[in-house]
Amino acid sequence: QRALNKYSESNLKHLSLISNAETSNDKTSSDTPAPNDISGDGQGSSSDTASNTQAPNEGSSSDTASNTQVSSEGSSSDPPAPSEGSNSNTAGSSQGSTSDTPAPIDNTSGKDSNTTIEYDSGSSSGVTGIDDIQIGKFTANKQTFGLANITADVFVQAEADGILGLGFDAQNSIDYGAPTLISTLIKQNKIDPIFSFHFSHFTNFDDQATFTLGGVDESKFTGKINYTPVIHPKSKDAIIDTGTTSMLVPENDAVAIHKNIPKSKFEKVIGVGVYTIPCNTTAVVSLKFRGVDYNISNSDLLASPFTDTLCISGIVPGQSDFWIVGQTFIKGVYSAFDVGNKKVGFALSK
Repeated sequence: QRALNKYSESNLKHLSLISNAETSNDKTSSDTPAPNDISGDGQGSSSDTASNTQAPNEGSSSDTASNTQVSSEGSSSDPPAPSEGSNSNTAGSSQGSTSDTPAPIDNTSGKDSNTTIEYDSGSSSGVTGIDDIQIGKFTANKQTFGLANITADVFVQAEADGILGLGFDAQNSIDYGAPTLISTLIKQNKIDPIFSFHFSHFTNFDDQATFTLGGVDESKFTGKINYTPVIHPKSKDAIIDTGTTSMLVPENDAVAIHKNIPKSKFEKVIGVGVYTIPCNTTAVVSLKFRGVDYNISNSDLLASPFTDTLCISGIVPGQSDFWIVGQTFIKGVYSAFDVGNKKVGFALSK
């Protein structure tokens, strides 16, 4: 939360521009979403901890949603969905976000029901409601969520019908820290306190992206999951964010990284500073967690084409002193978010 509060308006615009760029040869979800489209994001600052493999407790339940649409804004706990009768800047009604026969929406939560949520790519405003929300085979009873009457254009153009925030309750701006969907499922003993992701690559048609609630999908990774505490006083602040396309790092770190990529060059693109690198670069960039190096593949390192031979780097300089570790890194690993122990874990994806 301390790191999030350091966002400046210029950083948000900066991140939004790069995050909305079309990736040159990868997507973070399957082309054909399942009937229940889900958008989500999870984050946590990270550094070091012991290796571990987290699985559901005996007798508990987990569920994996395949072909899941995961398009989201980073650093979010707020789950807004479009409401009926909204204006032209709002997407249509959500698909599969509530039970088949939902109870009437209750807007009388006892708190101010009008809310505005600021995301990296824009804002949404509307009212809050309470309903039973089904995701996979689980139902969160009496879940508070946002009904957007007005949204930024970027959300209207998105394929997903809403955003599923997966952060901590304290970060939820809806009704002053109302429980998130994940928190509700955990408190109602519907799932174990963990969720995890495997993101597919567009070029691998046989690979299927998964979002697993209450456990991990062991068919999607090799070895053990290497966990790191969410907050560690001796490391750089970082947000592990499934909802951000690129990796946004402090300017000095961006300079140091790109010095080791031959023929990289700093450029201004629509007023935003980025680095260009050869599209055929063989340079290896890796992040180390708990003593384990995780290499970023060359294809994941490329954000979008710049010229016939140059591409925009997926590692973007920012003006803050913390890292936002997005899809540039996360696409290459299996990521697990242990809510109960406040840890983030990675393993090598299959």
